[in-house]
Amino acid sequence: MRIKIVLVLALLLPVCVYAGKPLISKHEFTLEFNRYLEEKVKDSEFSVVGDLHLHAGGMEGYELNIYLDNAYDVYLSGGRDIKLIFNDQLESIKNQKKTLSNSDVKSILPVIKPYTYIESSIAQLKEAGYDKDDIPLFYEKLNEDLYLMYVFDSADSMRFVSPKEVEKHGIKDSIRDIASKNIESYYFKIEAQLREIDTKGNGRAYLFFADENYEASILMGFGYLKRLTLEIDGEPVVFIPARNVVLIVGSNDSKAIDMASSIAARGYRELGYAISPFGYKYLDGKWSRF
Repeated sequence: MRIKIVLVLALLLPVCVYAGKPLISKHEFTLEFNRYLEEKVKDSEFSVVGDLHLHAGGMEGYELNIYLDNAYDVYLSGGRDIKLIFNDQLESIKNQKKTLSNSDVKSILPVIKPYTYIESSIAQLKEAGYDKDDIPLFYEKLNEDLYLMYVFDSADSMRFVSPKEVEKHGIKDSIRDIASKNIESYYFKIEAQLREIDTKGNGRAYLFFADENYEASILMGFGYLKRLTLEIDGEPVVFIPARNVVLIVGSNDSKAIDMASSIAARGYRELGYAISPFGYKYLDGKWSRF
């Protein structure tokens, strides 16, 4: 028994102690990184919004919401010195500043589309005389049901990003990350929110409200969702029957899942801009059908 206890303590040690020192809290980590940025980046203004959330401004009109969840997870693992973690984050911020200094790139937001939309759009373009290599749609596959597209969003219009524009801006490998950060900042700006719905005793469920255009894009702005008060049983399961309808329930809440599945199936059949009747769970870095 003594051997087992010693072994368990040894396994837990990296989680409880880092470099011989007690681990600091999320709040302390955020304050430390804010001080680090103020020391290293003199021409910018940084402020703490909340635990693991900073705001950066004053960079020639450039603004950014900085989320430190992943950095803090790396810190907790004990596998990397905190100064190196901070330096990694600083380099990421510099790269984002350089990329987003382009006003076009700063306006790119992600949109979720069903695979049927991609198939029909390609078919129509081919009928119109486009060759396969010249189709002016840039898209990426999320899973067997969903595709990710991008738009240039302005006060006057939304226009799909084309492959040529992706090449022009040199963002083929980074556009997904750019769009994710942009949509999280957009949600923060418009104060997108969750509202619990009355399920009549059928578990616990929430609706996500944004602007009637980018609700379903929450799949790409999941970091924002994690900061909202979401009291569910298990991991979030997200249903996106239409562009402007998002239901969220817990993976262990069978009643809520049944209810959300029924609502999503009906919404998928009846609502405009339909996307999917299924629920999705974030697992191993991707959204998979639940």
